[in-house]
Amino acid sequence: MKSSVQILAAAVLLAGCATAPVSFQGVAPPGLETAYRCAVAQLNLMDYNIEDGNMEAGFVRGRKQTSGVVQELFLGAAYVDVLTATVFDNPATGNTHIRVVASRVADHDIGVVMGLDDDEEQGENQIAPSDSGKADAQRLLTNCGVVAVTGGSAPF
Repeated sequence: MKSSVQILAAAVLLAGCATAPVSFQGVAPPGLETAYRCAVAQLNLMDYNIEDGNMEAGFVRGRKQTSGVVQELFLGAAYVDVLTATVFDNPATGNTHIRVVASRVADHDIGVVMGLDDDEEQGENQIAPSDSGKADAQRLLTNCGVVAVTGGSAPF
């Protein structure tokens, strides 16, 4: 028979796994700059707001709000999908790779009266990526010429 400590530890472990980002990747047509520009274009086409990026470093991050006003009022949080695309060359093979990490955050600073909140800032909590965020990550890779998408698990 399992002790309550073992059950609690298992629950904490499972909760941690459920909130982990999910990573997808694959080999793209050659060219870091081309792969980077494609990732930026795909994020824009899918209505993600680019919040950070650097072509020389080979990454771009976009956010897209996925919750509506009614959800925000009842749930007390705004939900945002976050995609981070990284492009890099593998020196061993010479292939250009694209990795996309899908995550989701809940911004708990939403007030009950149309965004008015006098309480202290609560910040964002990372939660499990949405199905639409994971689909967007795969779509970005496919639309940038990745034929064999792998992944769908935590990137760490």
